[in-house]
Amino acid sequence: MKRILALFVGAGLIAAIAVAQQASRKATRPASDPSGGAGSAYAVGGIDVDVTAKNVDDARRAAWTQAMRRAWPKLWSRLSNKPEEQAPRLSDGQIDGMVAGIESQGEQFSANRYIARLGVVFDRSRAADYVGGVASLQSPPMLLLPLLVDGGAAQVTQARTPWRDAWGRWQGNVTPIDYVLPGGSAADNLWLSAAQVRRSDLAGWRSIITRFDTVDVLVAEARLTRSYPGGPIRGLFIARHGAAGTELGRLALKVSSEAGLARLLDEGVKGIDALYAQALRDGRLRADADLAIDVGAIIAADVQIGTLPPESSTLVVAAITPDNASLAAAERLLRAIAGDVLMAQVAVGGTSRIEVAMPGGEAALRTALAARSWGLERQGADLVLRRLPAPPPLAVPATPPAP
Repeated sequence: MKRILALFVGAGLIAAIAVAQQASRKATRPASDPSGGAGSAYAVGGIDVDVTAKNVDDARRAAWTQAMRRAWPKLWSRLSNKPEEQAPRLSDGQIDGMVAGIESQGEQFSANRYIARLGVVFDRSRAADYVGGVASLQSPPMLLLPLLVDGGAAQVTQARTPWRDAWGRWQGNVTPIDYVLPGGSAADNLWLSAAQVRRSDLAGWRSIITRFDTVDVLVAEARLTRSYPGGPIRGLFIARHGAAGTELGRLALKVSSEAGLARLLDEGVKGIDALYAQALRDGRLRADADLAIDVGAIIAADVQIGTLPPESSTLVVAAITPDNASLAAAERLLRAIAGDVLMAQVAVGGTSRIEVAMPGGEAALRTALAARSWGLERQGADLVLRRLPAPPPLAVPATPPAP
């Protein structure tokens, strides 16, 4: 009898879990990817909901509606830099028309109750009709380097740090700053080190921001101090800007234990973003004029009407790059000539290789380089970028002696 009862209870438990999973799948509403949403979506996160209804599906839908109602004034306030109370009153249908998706940032539910922390993702194009006229100033793309100093070790992208993860969670939120967060590739680890952050070498920084298609660099610095292992953690957060690392502001936060580290860093991200946003509104966050890249004149092919432009051929050009300045100079030279240039291999102190998509192929590239007193020298399989020797001075004919 006990065995039969146990089997009955076990089967009922399995059935209940299956029903709950099915309800969760059925009620899932996809959200757009915020990692690529800097240009396509606004995200408003951290909205806590607790709703009870006849069943979990009804509770979840009611929670989503509640989250959207609360997210709209937050979105409007962040974009307009005005109090949430001044946000226009919109119907649930109007708000739902702007929403691209709902993100679950942690949820719990029973048969008729739904408790969660939600994020609401708004489509930018659909929201423009309501916020386009009040949106505050937006920054141009800026490279963001999350520098973490913990236990005396300073890292940017060399390892996956909790500070980097905190910025990854923030990415896509509503902010007037257009952050470009490096992906942490092998090339990023070489270029974007803690030592580079402390350099003021303009040529090196120009190469870096060109690589990421940005106009300036921001360094978000987090310094963690632990009282003892597992105990209180103090965080000092500093917002820096430009190649010189100009400080725009700082804030200090504290949590009581290691368990609160993620929350500490999330609050630090919000604080630094607020410092950058305020600096943008005050006119203190502007593209560094010293980092402006002199692209030079681009040589355009003479294309007749009714003919197709010549196809681009991809070439790999090797450049001797003993330092950052020589690397930046080679990249600027090729970008001024070719339409598409990619750093294929970076070797400061050695030979760097650059992929060049050039209309007309190698012959056209040689002609364009020769006009700038540069040439290509074939060395084995490499086309090496070389400066052409200066032409010899013209011989001045001797003046005949006077009779």
